[in-house]
Amino acid sequence: MVSFNKNKIISHPIKKIYNLVADVKKYPDFLPWCTNVEIKELTKKFIITEVKVGFQNINETYVCKVLLYPKERITLEYISGPFEYLEIDWKFKKVSKNKTDVSFFCNFKFESIFLRLCTSFFLEDAVEKMVDAFEKKLNN
Repeated sequence: MVSFNKNKIISHPIKKIYNLVADVKKYPDFLPWCTNVEIKELTKKFIITEVKVGFQNINETYVCKVLLYPKERITLEYISGPFEYLEIDWKFKKVSKNKTDVSFFCNFKFESIFLRLCTSFFLEDAVEKMVDAFEKKLNN
């Protein structure tokens, strides 16, 4: 099981940060190990996506429902794939016009013991790098 929580004040408006996190189709452009995102269903309140991730010889696909709460929160509901469970929760709180308090929580466990063993040494670092990739994208 991997559980990761990060809070950070980011020097960007809440709308810009929220829009980046909500734009799941563009994740392969800047997120490490995210190779493809296919939108299965899109509404104002949620997005159902099929996400392909890969690292070295490990390639997996999962389906999730991304729940959108404009400028407040984005949560992920796991539907199917290689996980026993997967929870992701982004929270956004306006600090000032150009500063936002961002809270990121991720909790997951692979179903396969093989995947757990193969990824156990680098997963927490990988999650940290993925969160950092969002901030780098905001600054570009």
